[in-house]
Amino acid sequence: MLDVFRHSLRSSWPLCLLVLIFFTLGLICGALSLTFLPPVQIQELHDYINTFIKQARNLDLEAGRVAWEAMYGKMLIMVVLYLLGLTFIGIPVILALVFLKGFVLGFTVAFLNYDLAWSGLLLALACIIPQHLLYLPALFVGAVASLSFALVLLPRPSSTWSKIWGSFARYTGVMLVALTVAVGAGLVEAFLTPWLTRMVVGILE
Repeated sequence: MLDVFRHSLRSSWPLCLLVLIFFTLGLICGALSLTFLPPVQIQELHDYINTFIKQARNLDLEAGRVAWEAMYGKMLIMVVLYLLGLTFIGIPVILALVFLKGFVLGFTVAFLNYDLAWSGLLLALACIIPQHLLYLPALFVGAVASLSFALVLLPRPSSTWSKIWGSFARYTGVMLVALTVAVGAGLVEAFLTPWLTRMVVGILE
């Protein structure tokens, strides 16, 4: 499985670069979009963040429910990527999902930094970064694998069913690895992130 994983990455470096570009564009656009928000929406977000900080220290979450919701959301994205990779029509949608993830992440970190300065960055490190250390690599690998297999399905004279089925087996294997890592990210979000958040909120108070 590891050899399949390495082979897929080596042969798909242009797609890796493409995914990284779309994600980076999403980050930049998300951060810049903050300047276009009307003052009313900025105030609403400011009030939401303040309420969250006040409640986070005494927040009592059901670990099982939070873990399921965190894992379900990330698994759903990986399954959607897998299904999109089964047709070359899904290529623009895959790139759009990567861009959207970058946009949301860029906007969130930019707003926390804008609203709370260094405290916002500290809060972002506790609330956002831990699970994304696992989830972003899983997302990138899933997106690259989906794009790669979608391109295999493009009609061409050299295409054979045996080649397609071999690529499908490798594609499924890589996506299973990505899915497993995404589940791990959900567990980090459910069990580690709340503890770090409470600790940081205690420092900010």
